[in-house]
Amino acid sequence: MHRIEAYVTLGIIFIVIISILYLPILFKLKKKGISPLRQLGYLGLFCSIFLIVYATILFMPITFTPETHTLNLVPFNFTDFNQFVVEKIPNIMLFIPLGFFMPIVFKSTRKFYKTALISFVITFSIEFFQYFIGRSSDIDDIITNLLGAIIGYGIFFIVNKIFKNQKWWNKLIKNY
Repeated sequence: MHRIEAYVTLGIIFIVIISILYLPILFKLKKKGISPLRQLGYLGLFCSIFLIVYATILFMPITFTPETHTLNLVPFNFTDFNQFVVEKIPNIMLFIPLGFFMPIVFKSTRKFYKTALISFVITFSIEFFQYFIGRSSDIDDIITNLLGAIIGYGIFFIVNKIFKNQKWWNKLIKNY
């Protein structure tokens, strides 16, 4: 559980820092007519991508000449349930915001298959890159990351159905 707590703590710290740094941009773009709600969508997507890159690539040292390359192509080969909770739940949680904010920001990704395809390409690219920088590449990570993005899209879909007639929601997703 320590790893999950570390990810959540780091996530909250980064979101607060990025939000504070974004305040001058918020006021500047507000003057240009971009609503603060719409900007919230951009900020959410930016924070999601930043956290994904940090947690998957920058969290550990990078070496382009690793001693070994680790590749797991056997899905869900766990030694115990605790390993699943510690290693895979954070992957799911990490991609939920991406699946939620992507269709908010990009109207073209409001179709499920587009969000799923883009999320798959992102997670596959990360795992491919990790193989060459001394990190492990794992099919489970691709599956759990994609599952997280699908859950995020599901949350967007439900929220969109509930609030589709609300003015504030339409400003957020720029549906007017």
